Amino acid sequence: MRLRATPVIALVLAMIATLLSAAPAGAEVVHPRQQWLRDSTAGLFLHWGMFTAPRHLDCAAWERDVTEGGWNADYWIDQTRDLGASYIVLATFHSALGYARPWPSAVPGSCATRRDFLGELVKAGKAKDVRIMLYMTDDPQWHDSQGVEMLDSAAYSAYKGRQVDLTTRPGFGMFSYDLFVEVMEKYPDLAGFWIDNENEYWQQNGLYEKVRERRPDWLLSNNNTDTPIMDTVSNEQKTGMTPSYDYPQAAWTPMPR
Repeated sequence: MRLRATPVIALVLAMIATLLSAAPAGAEVVHPRQQWLRDSTAGLFLHWGMFTAPRHLDCAAWERDVTEGGWNADYWIDQTRDLGASYIVLATFHSALGYARPWPSAVPGSCATRRDFLGELVKAGKAKDVRIMLYMTDDPQWHDSQGVEMLDSAAYSAYKGRQVDLTTRPGFGMFSYDLFVEVMEKYPDLAGFWIDNENEYWQQNGLYEKVRERRPDWLLSNNNTDTPIMDTVSNEQKTGMTPSYDYPQAAWTPMPR
């Protein structure tokens, strides 16, 4: 019996050793940068942009009306805390909201405000322990959904010194890649990116690896696509998954998260 058990024991030990050797992959599943989110009970996902009622088609007019309407970062943060939430995902650079960027940007191509709404929000949140994540879209297909072109390919092409069509996925991927880099440089106190799906340009040019290199303490979250480098995955569509997503129970999450 002992002689026959020996190969089995050896096999079990080999399997354990293999699992232990996989620590680098597992380290991203549980990482200190995630702790604040694990400790959170709620957060706010705020869709707020040029097409938020009342709709605006002009960037400067939208910024003027927001400012004259009394927008205040501390008010947003205080309301977040009153709701028992501890973080905000700001979805302004959104395909269905006009691709507006609520920060002064050196990268032309879509609406960018002169007032630094994002910076004010991040600063106010840091003072009151509310973290801010920035939503980023991969999708240019709604660029003229309101009958007005919201992406300025000519301006971006001049900036890059080459022809780039922002209404295509590769062109928009290049444009948004530059925005990821700009935000990482300008806002060190941001908590991370909430990324809507994938863009092939990002994958081909190592975007996520760049985020990990430059901002290793930031979270990366993805909507629908279970990319291993991400800290979290959000199953918004709830279709095309195996096993199927149990919405009422919300019991299933892509492994290993």
